[in-house]
Amino acid sequence: MATMQERIAFCTFGMFIIDQIEYLNTSRAPAQKILGGAGTYAALGARLAAGRANSHAVSWIVDMGSDFPPEFRALIETWQTSCTFRLDLGRLSTTAWNGYGPNEFRAFKYLTPKLRLDQDSLSDEQSLAESFHMVCSPERCMSIVKGVLARRLKIAPTEPRPVFVWEPVPDQCTPSELEKVLHAVEHVDVISPNAEEFAALFTGSSEQGSRKTMVEKLLGLNREKSSDALLVIREGAQGCTTYHGSRALHLKASHQNAEFVVDPTGGGNTFLGALAVALTGRVLPSEQPLVEAVHVEDSRTGRMLLALLHATVAAGYAIEQVGMPVLTDVQQDSWNGDTYQDRFMSYLAREKSYIVDQLKHWKPTEP
Repeated sequence: MATMQERIAFCTFGMFIIDQIEYLNTSRAPAQKILGGAGTYAALGARLAAGRANSHAVSWIVDMGSDFPPEFRALIETWQTSCTFRLDLGRLSTTAWNGYGPNEFRAFKYLTPKLRLDQDSLSDEQSLAESFHMVCSPERCMSIVKGVLARRLKIAPTEPRPVFVWEPVPDQCTPSELEKVLHAVEHVDVISPNAEEFAALFTGSSEQGSRKTMVEKLLGLNREKSSDALLVIREGAQGCTTYHGSRALHLKASHQNAEFVVDPTGGGNTFLGALAVALTGRVLPSEQPLVEAVHVEDSRTGRMLLALLHATVAAGYAIEQVGMPVLTDVQQDSWNGDTYQDRFMSYLAREKSYIVDQLKHWKPTEP
């Protein structure tokens, strides 16, 4: 069995995709052959938060078709993650079209057949990861969680349960899927739709229009046994709001100036990759600067806040350009010219008083 420092801390079931991006109703030129996909961005977020010292603890799978650009592999290898490259010359790489329009409109479609990942896609080492990121339907979410736990039981029966972070796919965030979503929430540690997706689940329901009642419904707060999962609603330029039971915590977005936001593609995936790995504690910076800054005494609250801070800071890097941020200095772990740790501490210093004020109303979880 690998030592803790050798163990995989994060693994994503998201796919690698080559993106084509078109900006609708504008003269902006389209972008072709962009490194993308939910899995790629989630791995980016985990890598940013993990830091260079823990980069090997970030694992993911890249399925390469006959048209896979060699420069993509070269770029990915600079991240120094534990990436599994799988070549199949009998198929094309998964490619998708993304269309962006006014008022945050987004359209998406696959241009080539996709190749989904599940628990059987993983190596034994990957199946023993400390955290997993999924972007899928509620049915696939439950199937993957059960499948991963079954594999772990065979390989290492005494291993503790990993962290499961679930990102529902947008087209499954409908009233007809709500009951399935409620069942899936019971199997995960974090569910994270964006604000529009969350609201869409309750279209036409009695809860529609009230964030409070929708949260209560999703987390089962009116049932005898409510969910212990975190609900993290991603709110774009407004940041994110996290709910645990009847408590809420809001964090502002990393970028407060719209001029720094070039392309929102992958921002949510990056956020959740960083969140997942940070919930394991295998990140830099870790808890100590946070404890010193806001004096968090409850360990669960501290780990949650640490994860949300990393998620927020990491997402800021993803949206500063079309495609991936540039690793400008490997030794200093500098991306787009800024070291990740500097950005993290700068954000924490900027938002400290806002966070502290909210934590006054966030009491430790009852045992």
